[in-house]
Amino acid sequence: MRRRAFLAGFIAASMPLAAPAYLAASGAQPISSKLTAAIARRYRVAQEAVERVADIAARHFPSDPAVLLAVVGVESSWRPWALGSVGEVGLCQVRPELHGTSAAHLLDPEANIETAARVLRGCLARSGGDLAGALRRYNGAGPPAERYALKVMAEYRRLLAAQEPKRARAKKSPAEKRPAPKNPAAAARDL
Repeated sequence: MRRRAFLAGFIAASMPLAAPAYLAASGAQPISSKLTAAIARRYRVAQEAVERVADIAARHFPSDPAVLLAVVGVESSWRPWALGSVGEVGLCQVRPELHGTSAAHLLDPEANIETAARVLRGCLARSGGDLAGALRRYNGAGPPAERYALKVMAEYRRLLAAQEPKRARAKKSPAEKRPAPKNPAAAARDL
């Protein structure tokens, strides 16, 4: 509970209280509350914090903010204070020395996601619009980048599935519930 309260407070304190009016102007689709609730449950963080990050992602990556949410999940497990082994910082694990900013600046969720969105847009342009290729570029090169892209794509698919309404399952008839007989001859005798 402390982790959730800290994360919600940290993100809420760093963001102004503003309605996401930019969504209508940019044409971005808002992230559903069903999705933010699913992310909050999966990563054990406050839903309000997830909603704030989703708003930031929609503002800075309006074409598909769920991609950035998947990056956040894989990179930091929704921990804004996460530090990587080679100096990556924040929600999207951005390296300050590569992107001309300070580590302290990147601990702000808005700045971190804005920088990550800019980098990801550049990677998408260099990979010809191929999302998996852009994610490989975002992470680096070689087999680790390939594994990273697969993990983010899997998380992205999970997020998309969480936004879709659940389909009602058709009830099985009693005949469908009964297991098939092991011996066809015995089944014929029972008739």
